[in-house]
Parts: sequence; structure tokens; C-alpha cells
Amino acid sequence: MSIRFNQSCPTCGRRIDIRASLLGCTVACQHCGAEFTASMSDTAQTQESSDELLDRVEAALRRAESAASKSGLTAPTVVSPTGHN
Repeated sequence: MSIRFNQSCPTCGRRIDIRASLLGCTVACQHCGAEFTASMSDTAQTQESSDELLDRVEAALRRAESAASKSGLTAPTVVSPTGHN
């Protein structure tokens, strides 16, 4: 049995169960696919600028759209909070 800890995904906020052996390594969220560095404390994550966070969210949306098109599904249209796409 391996030692595990929980960390919030910095992109989608869902809690992820991570093996302690992966501390300091880049891991991917099983929910949204975002990659981040595993750390014992959620507050240990470096603060990102809003542009960096938006870039990561857009990359996650592109991955979701690609996966949806490969499976024959139609991805929903995402509208920005300002009402512009």
C-alpha cells in the first residue's frame, strides 16, 4: 500500500488523490486533464497571473473539444463572462 495525500487541482478545483512518491513531479488531473506540480500543501502552489490561468483553461477546453470530436460528440459552446466568444 502506498502513502497518498489529497490536493486540489489548480484548474478545476476538484480534490485529487496523489501518491506521496509523486511529490514535486508533474501530475495530471484525472477530471480535467490539467497538469500541475504535486505538493503537500495547496497553498504551496505558486501564484499564477490571470493570463497564465486563462491559458491553462483554454488548453483544457481545446483538449476536451478534441476528445469530443474524436468520439463523435458535439462539444458545448463556451461563452465568456463578457458575452464574447
